[in-house]
Amino acid sequence: MTTKGEQVYQVAVERQKAAQAAGNYDLADLPGALAAPAAAARVGKVLKQDKVLKGGRSMTAVAKLEAGSALAVFGRPESRWAMAYWRRTGGGATMTELLSYARQLVGMTPAGNLVVCLCGHAGQGSCIPLWAPREEVSLTVQPNDLVLRFDDIVEAQ
Repeated sequence: MTTKGEQVYQVAVERQKAAQAAGNYDLADLPGALAAPAAAARVGKVLKQDKVLKGGRSMTAVAKLEAGSALAVFGRPESRWAMAYWRRTGGGATMTELLSYARQLVGMTPAGNLVVCLCGHAGQGSCIPLWAPREEVSLTVQPNDLVLRFDDIVEAQ
């Protein structure tokens, strides 16, 4: 939960029971700025199999929202679609366009309000992020998903 003075929210990471996806992928498999999050972790089948790739010691540390930050979930298909779009644009895709490929995208406004992003893009026209307010947010993940945290992504509305 958030408090006015602190503005930090611990996002619940809910695991779906699914077969382990074939092969591992890493931050290097993501295009552009997606490969440089403030924090990142790859989801294991069980909690102790999670692998923090950057910015913390556990999934709990990675999945902590602060004012202006956002959490994105990328599975293997989403990362491939983002990479294909990145190549199609000659490396000129914006961060907003790349984030639009995320399976889930949740954040916290600079004022400390929780939001979920409803932006659609998928390479079809312009990408306009729509941050819808929420009382609480959570992530639903599967084995081998990447959970990425980006700072200063969510703007004031």
